[in-house]
Amino acid sequence: MEPETYLEKNASSNKISNYVVQNTKPGSIILLHVMFNSRANSIAAVPSIIQQLKEQGYRFVTVSELVKSNSA
Repeated sequence: MEPETYLEKNASSNKISNYVVQNTKPGSIILLHVMFNSRANSIAAVPSIIQQLKEQGYRFVTVSELVKSNSA
């Protein structure tokens, strides 16, 4: 899932967070380009995304762990 592709460039952190939380499903990979200065709203959305998804029972793993668990 790449929310920055589907939302307007200057989407608020709340809009980004809401989009990610509403569209996440088991096995989702969330890609945010937080290394760019223009993506300050994406950076600001990360704590909310993590909190909300943890509250829904999601856990966070590396891509390597995800691939390994899907091939087992």
